[in-house]
Amino acid sequence: MTKRKSVTQEMTWDEFFKENPGEPLEVLQKRHAEDVAWAEHHKDLPMEGAVRIRIKPGRPPKGQEAPVQVKAVKMPAEFWDSFESQAEAAGLSLHAAMRSALLEWSSKHRAS
Repeated sequence: MTKRKSVTQEMTWDEFFKENPGEPLEVLQKRHAEDVAWAEHHKDLPMEGAVRIRIKPGRPPKGQEAPVQVKAVKMPAEFWDSFESQAEAAGLSLHAAMRSALLEWSSKHRAS
């Protein structure tokens, strides 16, 4: 004997929200106001160890390039294989893991 398939019906947004009303509007507005207040308070505070990066795709317009330098790091192939697999296990790209390691090292070894 085969298992019977359940049939779902199509419904409009109004019908869906009548069956699943969710949270009351006042609760959502209060939570939103708290989130906005937190974001407004923290928007101008410097983030410790933060590096501003460009999130728009493509090259930046001429004159707006970030002041960065490209440097090559030569290490044995075994090191890169191990480092990349550890980065992936941590949910990072190789580039992000390298940046994180460099920033951590430089924060511990700053010249006073």
